[in-house]
Amino acid sequence: MPLPEPKLDDRTFQDLVNEAKRLIPRYTPEWTDHNLSDPGVTLIELFAWMVDILLYRINLVPEKNYIRFMDLLGIRLQGATPARAPVTFWLSAPQPGNVTLSKGIEVATVRTGDQPAITFTTDSGLTLYPPTLKYVVTSSDEKNFADQTAKIDMSSEYFEAFQHKPNPGDALYLGFAENLSQHTLSLNINCRVQGIGVDPRDPPLAWQAWCGEQNRWLRVEVEADNTGGFNQAGAVVLYLPAGMQVSTYGKQAGYWVRVIVTPSRANQSNYSASPTIQTIKAITVGGTVWATHATLVKNEVLGRGDGTSGQNFKLENTPVLARLEDENLEVQNEVGDWIPYKEVDSFAMCGPEDLVYLLDSVSGTIQFGPSIQQPDGSEKQFGHFPAKGKPIRFSRYRFGGGITGNVGAKTIAVLKSSIPYIARVTNRTGASGGLDPENIEAAKMRVPMVLRAHNRAVTAGDFEYMAKEASPAVGRARCIQAGAEGTREGATPGSVEVLIVPAVPAGERITVKGLQPPPAVIEEVRRYLDERRLLTTNVIIDSPIYVGISVEAEVTIQHYANAERVKNQVTERLFHYTDPLIGGPDGTGWPFGRDLYLSEVLTLIQSVNGVEYVQNATLFEIDLQSGQARAAGQKVDLTPDSLLFSYSHKINVKNQS
Repeated sequence: MPLPEPKLDDRTFQDLVNEAKRLIPRYTPEWTDHNLSDPGVTLIELFAWMVDILLYRINLVPEKNYIRFMDLLGIRLQGATPARAPVTFWLSAPQPGNVTLSKGIEVATVRTGDQPAITFTTDSGLTLYPPTLKYVVTSSDEKNFADQTAKIDMSSEYFEAFQHKPNPGDALYLGFAENLSQHTLSLNINCRVQGIGVDPRDPPLAWQAWCGEQNRWLRVEVEADNTGGFNQAGAVVLYLPAGMQVSTYGKQAGYWVRVIVTPSRANQSNYSASPTIQTIKAITVGGTVWATHATLVKNEVLGRGDGTSGQNFKLENTPVLARLEDENLEVQNEVGDWIPYKEVDSFAMCGPEDLVYLLDSVSGTIQFGPSIQQPDGSEKQFGHFPAKGKPIRFSRYRFGGGITGNVGAKTIAVLKSSIPYIARVTNRTGASGGLDPENIEAAKMRVPMVLRAHNRAVTAGDFEYMAKEASPAVGRARCIQAGAEGTREGATPGSVEVLIVPAVPAGERITVKGLQPPPAVIEEVRRYLDERRLLTTNVIIDSPIYVGISVEAEVTIQHYANAERVKNQVTERLFHYTDPLIGGPDGTGWPFGRDLYLSEVLTLIQSVNGVEYVQNATLFEIDLQSGQARAAGQKVDLTPDSLLFSYSHKINVKNQS
């Protein structure tokens, strides 16, 4: 039970008026008219109103003391988290040479009458290379390869892309001389109608790129495929992933992209004969880099030092986003050089010569180290402070963030400055991850855990709490100790594994892409926990294993019910119940390792208003990488490090006969 909140004075406005009226006979017995129309009663009510305001402020004193207590504990409001999106820059025409996209390019959404433009800034640079297709090989087992390179430049030669009768696993490999990571590649392919038996709109093919950092083939997003599964001349436009590295196939080393025949899905037709290809020409048509909802400010002048300790300055724009390596406070020295200072969390361990400062991300307040009197009467300086008259500036910082940055796909379309050879820009997927700054009420909820953990991660609960403390981009965290059931392969004794589920703004549905925490968040959590773990503990940061599920069911509705409404409500309830963040029986996210039973799915559907009964309900387990589905029977089994994710649901609604 929480402690009762004390009220220093609980008198109301009417109590004050009544008390004053009761004193009238004692001090002024000649005043006998106590009605509301009397001017004296009006004065009593006026002063009672003024006293009521004073009492309200007095009763806030415990609240203020609580906040000051939080301040003494070092609890700070967490700043805003910016949304991020992959932004594609499209070339105006194929270029014979390299095209460089620099870091810090500003792009924005279109400004409308009631919505200002939302600015994004690129996180890194990218050099776009004209591709050199060096090798073309085919294989059906990744062991034996047939070299087709000589045939792609011969207009009279055709070759089969796969085996004569293609099977799953048959692949066509394209080896490039350049590292085409993050490139948008157009493959202009000349082929003839030979790969019969497939639906040109849905061929059983998957494009992949070899990424050495992850040591596996990663799926490549396809912007367009005009060849109909290699059945006509056309172009295939691909978004290549980051992290491509050199590998060797068919005794040839290069950067590899392949198209592989996949097992057919339900109602998807297979090739009965292999398509044949004549020529392949590769062209770079653009490149993709990640951009963050942020506006960049460079060399903002803050003022001059006054020669005293503890001096404060304030940045013009807030909230300030997490600082990067090249974003620092700088003070100019006697010869005109700008000397960088280092941001710290506390001055406690700093000496008088340490060039350090504090920065509050929410308010934008910058503070230099204070001078504190010691027990022996001497003054000790914590951190260096600028001499009088020294200019002070912030080299660069980014401000922005918040849920306003979670814009939809294809909304970032404005280049804020012209870039040579770039015609346009767009985001193929929506921006996600934007969160508003923390408020006081949320910070107060953290106080009990701060007092319990004492800034040290020892128990599993400590690691879970501090993972969320490390970044507002962490929605849930789960700690699994080494040796326990569900620990990943390779975890050594003395290790703990912290599984992170990214945060999603209220009202938004988590997507397959949004399941994986960004590398920057993983690194932020790792640094935070490394400072607070025991020396003998090794911390592994990862994401849960997600098990995709799909429900297919026939629902019969009551005669008065609206079919579309019932269908939407059933689908929405299924998505909500299995949500990793807000699902589960208690609404705090699907429990780690808890199995999902078909019987509870039926109960959930039956609970929707207007449903008469459910028939032919089937629970499917979905491979999120390939999209392949298999019937799960009566339940979906989960391991302690796994969570559910609703991939899709197919609900057929019919009226009661």
